[in-house]
Amino acid sequence: MDMKKELERWLSAGGIEGPVLCYGFADMDLHCKYCRSYLALTKDTLVFLYLGAEKERKTFSGAPMNYLEEAPELRRFPIDTLKNPQVLDMVIGGQFCVEIDGVDTDICSFTGAYMANMRHVCNILSKRIEGKELTEEDLKEPEGRGYCPKCGGPYPDQNRRICPRCMNKGSVFKRMFAYFLPYKWHLAGVMFCLLLTAVFALFWPYLSGTVLYDQVLGGRLQNAYTALVLTVFAMAGTKAMQQLFGIIQGILVAEIMPRAVNKMISNVFHAMSKLSIRFFSDRQTGALMTRVLDDANEVVGFYIDSMPYLFSNSLIFIGTTAIMFLMNWKMALLAIALTPPVFVIFAKMEPRLHHYYGRRHRTMRTLNSQINDNLTGARVVKAFGRENSELDRFGKASSRVRDAEMALVKYDNQYYAVYSIAQNLAVVLVWLLGSILVLGSNEISYGILITFAGYVSSLQGPMEFFSNAFRWWARAINAGQRILEIIDTNPDIMENEHPITLEQVKGDVELNNVTFSYQQGKTVLHEICFKAPAGKMLGIVGRSGAGKSTLVNLISRLYDPQSGSITLDGVNVKDLSFSCLRRNVAMVSQETYIFMGTVAQNIAYAKADATYEEIVQAAIFASAHDFITKMPDGYDTMIGAGGRSLSGGERQRISIARAVLQNPKILILDEATASVDTETEQRITKAIDQLVVGRTTLSIAHRLSTLKNADWLIVIDNGRIVEEGTHAQLIDQRGEYYKLYELQTKALSLRGIEG
Repeated sequence: MDMKKELERWLSAGGIEGPVLCYGFADMDLHCKYCRSYLALTKDTLVFLYLGAEKERKTFSGAPMNYLEEAPELRRFPIDTLKNPQVLDMVIGGQFCVEIDGVDTDICSFTGAYMANMRHVCNILSKRIEGKELTEEDLKEPEGRGYCPKCGGPYPDQNRRICPRCMNKGSVFKRMFAYFLPYKWHLAGVMFCLLLTAVFALFWPYLSGTVLYDQVLGGRLQNAYTALVLTVFAMAGTKAMQQLFGIIQGILVAEIMPRAVNKMISNVFHAMSKLSIRFFSDRQTGALMTRVLDDANEVVGFYIDSMPYLFSNSLIFIGTTAIMFLMNWKMALLAIALTPPVFVIFAKMEPRLHHYYGRRHRTMRTLNSQINDNLTGARVVKAFGRENSELDRFGKASSRVRDAEMALVKYDNQYYAVYSIAQNLAVVLVWLLGSILVLGSNEISYGILITFAGYVSSLQGPMEFFSNAFRWWARAINAGQRILEIIDTNPDIMENEHPITLEQVKGDVELNNVTFSYQQGKTVLHEICFKAPAGKMLGIVGRSGAGKSTLVNLISRLYDPQSGSITLDGVNVKDLSFSCLRRNVAMVSQETYIFMGTVAQNIAYAKADATYEEIVQAAIFASAHDFITKMPDGYDTMIGAGGRSLSGGERQRISIARAVLQNPKILILDEATASVDTETEQRITKAIDQLVVGRTTLSIAHRLSTLKNADWLIVIDNGRIVEEGTHAQLIDQRGEYYKLYELQTKALSLRGIEG
């Protein structure tokens, strides 16, 4: 049901006409008790619809009510009596407030899940109060938290609205199978080999039973010795042909598997490379590596090592069953009597098995992530003497893997026991009935009994395969779901469909009413506005956690703001092509990453086609040439991942050399000297002073004295700009900047360092 039309129906019943422009769901009253209510905005009126308190609330109750079960209680507020609407951040959500006839009034409260919708209502109401025209973009509703319509649970990934519990496994199967379509002729060859292997497998019991015992050893042929030799050769030839086609099949599989695995891994890695920083911030490295490597092998193994055998085993099962019925329908019926119940039991057990495989993967993923953390953080572990505590933590994670594995094996044994009991019981009953028929009624010969027993044994292979197929299916679909979760994830930051590429970038940067939050309901930046003219230096000052780094991350478009705009030379950065933006914006931060490779390769990371002379010039410019030439192999010296063989200052100067080589129009310095000593800081500052000439520079510095020469300074506190001006102007104001400067100057003087 259309919620807007439902609200309009109730508003009309209450005497309020006109279309609903926007609405928000409020799940708490002003006393923070759970309730059901809506805030709706028409052209002239703000209306609060209260449906009453919730008697009980479940943790995973699913989506809010999408229809009104009973007549709501209406409170109306004419827009011409309203001023200054606000959404206040609270501890567990937010509160919608507005000034009514000069009195601040609280309208409703809500949890963080509905913060975005309420902000949308607030923005539209503000424009209506100011008399501004509303555009289609203004009226576009933000996507709220999504819930699965089938089970009611929240989607794990709100960007990819797919529920893993309710996902169509058939669609996962089809999409994964598409990776093998380029190798259809190889697959056809594999199927042909399996077909011939299955045909030869059907001959073997007949040769080793009826022919050998009844025809040859039973003396029914005139030349028994010749017949024996021919029979032995036929049996040997059958086995030889099975082996030959098995070898050919193995060669074809070896052609397909590495290529399919490579394609799958490449697709996953390609999809990950397009995702935004937020995706990687929310996930552990070890877990992502498991998805890239292990899951691809799991899927390919199922499709190549398991699926083709479904055809051959089905052929063997059908052919063997048909032959047994032709030989003796009584024993055949007894042999397969337990097969249908077994398949029904397997089908019933498969979902639970699927759950156990998923649980094992999650525990393995956690363990891999912890191993990765310990390896990358080995210095911290050693420095704080936390080896024993890390061992304990590892032991707990390892124990969870053990418990998950044991639970899987325990259930798997039950799974296998069903098959074993049914199969062995069928063999015993066939031998029992066959012996009675041979001894009591002479209905069948001894050779036919041996042949029939051979065919019953031949059924063990297909039956065992089918029992394992359920396991392989569960594992492969689990892995396929995880792969598709990455491939189908929509990047938070997407390039415009028709991006703009600026040929000549001046470097004018402007932020207009920028609001941003990492998590819904927890705003980090509030309506930030400032300009950074081309070629000028803007200093950004504030306490830790004020939002400084977040601000520069938005300018380089590592994140997008929830509202407001950021422009470069008057063009919204969302409309610029990634190549244009990345080419003209460079960042030097205190967190510098050095890749595995040579010093020269690390400097040339931003410009892969840089010449050796350009690399050296960039290093000289960044005051890095001296320490590089003292290395064993100079610019060809191999340095480890993370640059652990380098000091903090050396890593920072290599980072500056990268920026020099990129030659950007806009330079972002995010506390580039925060983690180095005073002497190294002076060297880096000297290199930066040369680097900023002629560039628009946005600088965050922990030493306020380094920002004295900035053309303009802004002071951020709790996500808002509280002061701005030059260094001298801010000192004269004796406000927040002055307090920070005084505190820092006193602290440095105690260490004998001039501020």
